[in-house]
Amino acid sequence: MNINGLNTTANSNAFKSVSSAYITSTATASSAAENSSAETDTQETVNISNAGRQALATEVGASLRGQTAEKLQQTESTENEEPKSIIDEQIKRLKEQIKALQEMLKKLEGDDSEATAEQRKLLQEQINQLSSQLNTLMDLKMRDEQKKMLDAQKAAG
Repeated sequence: MNINGLNTTANSNAFKSVSSAYITSTATASSAAENSSAETDTQETVNISNAGRQALATEVGASLRGQTAEKLQQTESTENEEPKSIIDEQIKRLKEQIKALQEMLKKLEGDDSEATAEQRKLLQEQINQLSSQLNTLMDLKMRDEQKKMLDAQKAAG
């Protein structure tokens, strides 16, 4: 057995660290012949029956079809969730902005420097402003919905 990388005084003037060393076995002529014959003896072939292939294809195919169906359903649900009015679009945009700011704020959690504290404060102020705008838009949307319901009741009654 030889530990390569440690005994390098003949090739180098500097010492190498132990972490860069690796261990290999040095093969003698007789052990090399034994290893090559052992390798050919241990090779085995595996045959899968047609029923096994079908079962594997069904199992793998079912999981792939399931994943495809989930992705398709998610795509359809996002298409169905498209905003119907300008207020809905603005609400969606504000929610995305708030989420992005919250993620930025979360990334700054581990740092306790003054600059980071100032940045946290600014991010929190932006989140508060956007939340206020979001609340205003939600109130406006609710009033519009109530107005539509009253108009529909007046038209029906």
